[in-house]
This record gives sequence, structure tokens and C-alpha cells, in this order.
Amino acid sequence: ASAQSSFEVDGAAEEAVATKDKDTEWQAPRWTQGLIVKPDDAQRNGQARLWGGITLAGLLFPPAIDYLNRFTWLVCIAQLSFRGMPRDNIEGGGLGISFNSGGGGKSHMKVAWLLGVGVSILGATLVYGLMPAWAKGQRYTALLAYTLRNTIFAVACSYIQPYKG
Repeated sequence: ASAQSSFEVDGAAEEAVATKDKDTEWQAPRWTQGLIVKPDDAQRNGQARLWGGITLAGLLFPPAIDYLNRFTWLVCIAQLSFRGMPRDNIEGGGLGISFNSGGGGKSHMKVAWLLGVGVSILGATLVYGLMPAWAKGQRYTALLAYTLRNTIFAVACSYIQPYKG
């Protein structure tokens, strides 16, 4: 005779066999696990300085806003790419990444690019799509949109961390 488990002998209690649908909550896809990370003071202050400085450059030199708008999304992608990387990986002028060294994949770079482009498109859609009528077509419209987009980039770069090293 084979040994029986206590489950087979005693039977199952109704609570133990309850469906898992009631007990489990919705789970985000695995690639998003740990993607949103609360920034520490250094990260928050660094992003405020960076995006505040870029915005100030546009305020001081308004004709440069169109030029700066073309490249701020790349700065966002770079910030997302390096967020969370260990400081001992800093090489090449403090870029925070070792090019062509070590093993491991750079899948976080792909995620950073996708998120950066997504944040840029979503930010532009929100800023330009939801801009009130009184703000459109004014002298300050470009500066207002530029400032709001940089604010969106700053928040995204502060809270999103594709690197899970």
C-alpha cells in the first residue's frame, strides 16, 4: 500500500481550494517589475539641476528653444539609460557606462529608448493637445510648451529606472 498524504486522507477544506482569482491581485508584466523607483535626494536634485538648467537656457535664449527641443528627448533617453547603474561602472568622463566591456546584455538600453521615445511622444501630446486656447499662438507659447515638456522629462527621469542590474 502506498502512503497517503494528509490532504488525501483528511480531504480538502473549502478555504484551501478557493480559487486563486480572489486571492491574487493584478500583476504587471515582468519587464515592468521595478521600473518605477522612488528617487533618492541625490537623484531628485540632479534631475532638477539638469532639467532646470536646460529650461533656463531656453528662457535666457528663446531663439534656441526650437533647437533645444530637437535634442531634449535624447537627454531623457540618456538619463533613463544610466539611472540605477552602479557608480563603479563610471568611465569615459563620468558617463556612467562601460562601452564594450563586461558580459551581460544591454536590454535596459532598449527599454530606455522605448520609454524615452514614449515619454517624448506622450509629453508632446499632453502639452500641445491640452494647452488652453488662451496660451496658443502667443509669444510665450514655445517657452511654456518647452518648460512643461522638460518638467515631464524631469519627472520621468526621476522615477523610471530601466536598469535592474
